[in-house]
Amino acid sequence: MKLIMTFICCFITLNFHAQATKKQGYLFDETGNTISQELFDAKIKSQKYIWLISENKDSINARLLPRQEYGKITSEKRDELISALQELTGLPISAYQSIIINYFQKEKPLLRQRPNIDYYTSDRVYRRFIKKNKTVFQAFVTEKGFGYEKDFVYEDKNEIIKKLLFKQSADCGYIIIKPNGNYFKMNSEYRQDYIPSKLKENW
Repeated sequence: MKLIMTFICCFITLNFHAQATKKQGYLFDETGNTISQELFDAKIKSQKYIWLISENKDSINARLLPRQEYGKITSEKRDELISALQELTGLPISAYQSIIINYFQKEKPLLRQRPNIDYYTSDRVYRRFIKKNKTVFQAFVTEKGFGYEKDFVYEDKNEIIKKLLFKQSADCGYIIIKPNGNYFKMNSEYRQDYIPSKLKENW
């Protein structure tokens, strides 16, 4: 039900803005190619994708983003990420640690609804798991301009984390990067209690 309601709200918003501004509306797949309304709808209904809305001077666009992604980053990119995280957090990171980044953009929560980051950073079970697991480095990171009051949440002021890992991202999500560079990325809301078991999987 939540997916359907969000889907409806998305296109009401897209059509409203398009009509109000006289701009064209376009639909794109996850690779940036334009697609039909029917194919866009089918991919959303598969629940394997979410969508992002963007606007430029000529058009209002909706682009698909996979909910889950697997891939591999180079050792150079991982080293750059480690340097950026150490500078951001002031904490040491070993080349032998897996890295988990829980990433948040500033969102516009619905009336009387707490922002997602409140729930995820209040999860004491998850934080205890991270604290006890020395083979993992974890950080809660917010986008530039999104300051959050908890001292263990770090703002990506130089946008290096965004540039390296979250150029296209939802309001929230996370990425796990293993020492060999293999990664798993979840876009949009997620079950934080699934992260420990996901970390153990062989991918």
